[in-house]
Amino acid sequence: MRTGWAALLAALLVLVPAAAAAQEPPEPYADYDPQSRCSPTDKPGTLELAAWLQKSYPGSGSLGISRGCAASGVSEHKEGRAFDWAVDHRSARDRAYVADFLKRILATDGKGNPAAKARRMGIMYLIWNDRIYASYRQFEPQPYLSSGCATKASCSVTLRHRNHVHISLSRAGGRGATSWYHRDDPKTPTPTPEPTPEPTPEPTPEPTPPPAPEPASRLLDLDERPYARVRVPADGTALTTRFELEAGRSYKVTAAGLFRYGSRHEVADASCAWSRTRQAWLPRPARSARLGSLNLEVGGRPVFADSCSGAGHVYSTTLTPDRTGPLRVQVVNRRRAEPQGRLVLAVSRPRTDVRAALPAYPPLHPQPTAPAQAPRGYGLLAETVSVPASTAAVLTAQELRAGARYRVSVTGTTALGGGVTADAQCVAVDGSWFRQASLDARFPDADHGNLFLDGLAFAGRSGGEGCAAHAFTTTYTPTRTGRLRLAVWDPLSRADNTGALTVRVQRLSPLTTPPGPERERPRRTAAWTQRREHVTVAPTRVHGTLSTSRFRHGERLRIVVGGTVRSHGTPADATCVKVDGTWQRTDPRLALGQDPLELWVDGRPVGWHAQGSGGGCSAEHRYVVSYVVPRSGPLRLGLLDLDHRDNTGSLAVTLQRRG
Repeated sequence: MRTGWAALLAALLVLVPAAAAAQEPPEPYADYDPQSRCSPTDKPGTLELAAWLQKSYPGSGSLGISRGCAASGVSEHKEGRAFDWAVDHRSARDRAYVADFLKRILATDGKGNPAAKARRMGIMYLIWNDRIYASYRQFEPQPYLSSGCATKASCSVTLRHRNHVHISLSRAGGRGATSWYHRDDPKTPTPTPEPTPEPTPEPTPEPTPPPAPEPASRLLDLDERPYARVRVPADGTALTTRFELEAGRSYKVTAAGLFRYGSRHEVADASCAWSRTRQAWLPRPARSARLGSLNLEVGGRPVFADSCSGAGHVYSTTLTPDRTGPLRVQVVNRRRAEPQGRLVLAVSRPRTDVRAALPAYPPLHPQPTAPAQAPRGYGLLAETVSVPASTAAVLTAQELRAGARYRVSVTGTTALGGGVTADAQCVAVDGSWFRQASLDARFPDADHGNLFLDGLAFAGRSGGEGCAAHAFTTTYTPTRTGRLRLAVWDPLSRADNTGALTVRVQRLSPLTTPPGPERERPRRTAAWTQRREHVTVAPTRVHGTLSTSRFRHGERLRIVVGGTVRSHGTPADATCVKVDGTWQRTDPRLALGQDPLELWVDGRPVGWHAQGSGGGCSAEHRYVVSYVVPRSGPLRLGLLDLDHRDNTGSLAVTLQRRG
């Protein structure tokens, strides 16, 4: 088998065109120059490298180049200069493909230039199978752990780069401006010189020695430009500026930006880190012994005060160098993982406005809140609502009652743009699901992507399946009466959102039952001896309808009822309801231990039987029951319901004495 792979790889070498541009020395190692703006169009160099890889290694594929602007984190995908080459670490063929590719691009050429092809391709770094090969570290392999993972075991196959090779190009590489992309350019022919007649020799004067060239000044010229901007990697790499600062001259040094150094909530800026326990930005975190201070150091020392700048994350100080020379800047980060994000340093005159040099943050939608005045409706027993992620909020059609308990069940997922997926409880970023995650590093513990109930974050149970279930249930008790406001929190634009959550709200608190009548002392009047009475029961009466007849304690009656009513669009008779076109004894949509819309007698259910059949629902909606009077007085006939205001129709009841 190994012989077969070797033969295949040897055959693939034929596909590589002769490198005409290889006569020139390769480009210098590319510096770390991360994404700084969003331009999600596939760049020509990235397209050419992607096509070459898939042609050179048949059967491999592409997981894409560009990524939308709403995706979290800093990524060269957003500038169209990163390619995800689809290969699988479980495949012997694909492992051999990657090994061959690495061998070829990192090989020393015939003139002694290490990593010659990688430099000619403009590769800035690549990640494969838990390792990163960075140009700014001379492509020495380093262990890699995504900042979205606390441990390797908790990391997905995608974030471990085991189902693809991530290749980020320098800006020149992305443009196709480095030598590898011009390997097939025709050579410019050297013209044949025409013969020159022999000149008449003249006396040669003594040559004047050329003046010694003045060394090019590297001093920062703030007359030529208002400031110099330096992008500082957050992985602990020390960076020395190309420009120099003049001894004794005062400069303003401004730092801004954020980076993640671990899990989603582990975020720091130039001076402070987020504390999850304190819910605040704090200088010099307690974990500094393990991770380093995470501070930005200039010239080997932290130059910013031990205070946090708040929401802006911008720090400024005045620096007066003792000697002329470049700046050495470094984020003190000892964690062996590739962070997300970077810091930006601007060097200027003390009074120069450098805001244009600093990161700009988009405006955010605030956390959903409850409406100031809760809109009212009819009482809710059960309702299913679709909550699209593209809308600000949705209201239930019916109202919840303050103090009552409700079950809220949510299913489904939404796409929030930029590769972010969410359900009611969890959010997926770059293919990994989190119980809680922020989509904006300025607010590390924000519950973005979550469903909110009247301004409260939904916190449901999944039955042990965690985020994979995409189905969650919780119990909710509102503090005020009104229709429930449901909203998916996307802090960025909702214009690119798709999908919806299905929310089912069911009342759990029992309903107030119809009251019984007041006890009366029997009398010798017609009302106490009347053999039969016909009573019309109006479903809108909260306290029911009283009979005019009076009955003695222990007296036996035969009660017959017919007719239908309608409550909030649901048809019903004395004991059945019509759901989805079928008459049923109980409403399957409800979570109560009661049967709303059933006709009660004297404040209790009586067990109606379909007239002429052994049970179930009557097609004629006629039911009968034998009834023993529990106390002397009239009978009260009432419909069990939460809200009688929207009921229509009537029930016709016949009361007949027996014996």
